[in-house]
Amino acid sequence: MNRHNPARLPVSRKLGYGIGCIAYSLPYQITASALLFYMTAVLDIPVLWAGAIVAASALWDAMIDPLFGYLSDNTESRRFGRRHQYLLAGGVLICLFSYCLWSIDPNASSVFKIVLLCVLVFALKTALTIFVIPYNALGGELSTDYDERSSIQSYRALFYIIGMIVALVGSNVVFFRSTPTYPKGQLNPAAYPAMGLTFGIIALIIAVLCYFATRRYIPVLPQRSEAMKRKGLSLRHAYEDLRNALGNKDFRALTLMIFILEAGFQLGIVIGYHVNTYTYNLTGPVIGLLGLTLLTCSIVSQPFWLWVTRHWEKKGALMLGMVIGLVGFLGMPWAHVGWHLFPMDGPSLPYTLGIFYILGGIGNGAFMSIPYSMVADAADIDELASGKRDEGLYYGIYNFAYKLGTSISLLASGLMLHVIGFKQGAPTQTETVAYYLAMAPSYLLILISPFVVLALSRYSISRSRHNAVRVQLDGR
Repeated sequence: MNRHNPARLPVSRKLGYGIGCIAYSLPYQITASALLFYMTAVLDIPVLWAGAIVAASALWDAMIDPLFGYLSDNTESRRFGRRHQYLLAGGVLICLFSYCLWSIDPNASSVFKIVLLCVLVFALKTALTIFVIPYNALGGELSTDYDERSSIQSYRALFYIIGMIVALVGSNVVFFRSTPTYPKGQLNPAAYPAMGLTFGIIALIIAVLCYFATRRYIPVLPQRSEAMKRKGLSLRHAYEDLRNALGNKDFRALTLMIFILEAGFQLGIVIGYHVNTYTYNLTGPVIGLLGLTLLTCSIVSQPFWLWVTRHWEKKGALMLGMVIGLVGFLGMPWAHVGWHLFPMDGPSLPYTLGIFYILGGIGNGAFMSIPYSMVADAADIDELASGKRDEGLYYGIYNFAYKLGTSISLLASGLMLHVIGFKQGAPTQTETVAYYLAMAPSYLLILISPFVVLALSRYSISRSRHNAVRVQLDGR
């Protein structure tokens, strides 16, 4: 394979690349879904402090993504190229900080716990960025073909979701099992250190496997262009590259779309444990099985979304995914809590919730793979104009927009818990609190949906336009 060869990659190579995503998604998902619960319900951190910590860490996480994208684009060696040294370094640091974060002593003083949480959450987020931005850029460079990029990203999405499944099912079924002292195992402080160590070791092993599976491509992957070598490495040039990337209107549409979506959607994810524990009164294993349902549907829907992109274009596929996802994620709280269409206190609850988890998972599947292929297509437009291949920067900016939206949701989660009267450390909550835990995120999702559609509508790269750009680039 060479840089300009659009031939399809062997399945084994796609698997070798895709499996690396577990090293990111496993620790990232357990942090995204359980950290706020861990802080407020296990470590007894006040909700405003907890919300501020996770929001600030997400903002930091977002801010450093373009920086590491730029560094990855502009640092290279004969042995590691531009990407692979970051895969190894990120894997080691993820393992270390994952264990430390989930091993904080609940009996320590509040000040000590807050300070330690700040340090370790920021450290883990930095380690994840060191790994994932070069990893994503690598996926955009493995092929220049319009459809093959979608296929590669579907493999990445497959393993991303597998990592999420391991995080959600492993935490709830293996570590958060019910005990006589803790019928709701997610309230057991002793479960978290073992979870952090296990997930950290898995992330390290997977990062190493991905390195060895893809290092054969280092000699033929895009390297720094002559224009990049002349400019060198500096903050001024980083700013210029950032400005040029944001001048790409198609890429700007993608980043705005994901920012708005995550600013509303992630609120429901962040407080998911709160909703399932206090509104639906579910045990850890049931929560894990419902999460498995959603993520399994995200996996099995990948061939469907690949087919849709080949017939409807990538933008049309995302629009359809959003509609299906909204039916699932909005229908769940409204059907059970808002309209009382399904009972909340009977054995049928996991099954009626499962219906909406299935729809949500199918819609979610579209956003797990398609936008990442679209980012690489947008980078082609910039390369044609500038002569530079800035995949790392593009994926860094995209992740910045994703995480900036997430940080807003995280901040909103702490404020929302405070406003509705959530009592940290309490085994139960009032009916009013239980109601708004489920319904408040749906209000926000309804509010932001039209703006997501408007932003996505401005993306204009089609198959024919992409092919025309590639003809010019390949002719150079």
